[in-house]
Amino acid sequence: MAILRAVCVSDDRQSVKRSVPLGRFRFGGIEGDSHFAVTDREVSLLRLEDVRKAEERAGFEFPFGCLAENLVVEGLPEEIPLGGVLKFGTVRLMVLEKGKRPGEPHSYDYRGWCLLPEFGYFLKVMDEGEASPGEVVVLDTEPQ
Repeated sequence: MAILRAVCVSDDRQSVKRSVPLGRFRFGGIEGDSHFAVTDREVSLLRLEDVRKAEERAGFEFPFGCLAENLVVEGLPEEIPLGGVLKFGTVRLMVLEKGKRPGEPHSYDYRGWCLLPEFGYFLKVMDEGEASPGEVVVLDTEPQ
């Protein structure tokens, strides 16, 4: 079973994202996030397992949001299929891409570490709604 461990937002694009108790997902992303309505890749996600592996290699912890991710989810498969839909709370998000596009800049890192370019997933809001950490996340891999 997959669990939503964190929903993170930032006030501006140069600030570290912070974990919030409730995410309001709207077409365009997460309400209150600096990336809202900036791109078609509205929400970013890291698997907690990938974050933990990086912590072991780095020798220090990564607080939720410090890697510029909007969501941290534990228990998803290592490869989340593109086109798959994640459902949690009253929200549905479609998986659009894994990692950054070739040549796409990624200027943000935490103490020299960045995971989104290689391990991050980018999603689009399909159904608006709200969700909090602790929600069960269901992955639907059937075509939508």
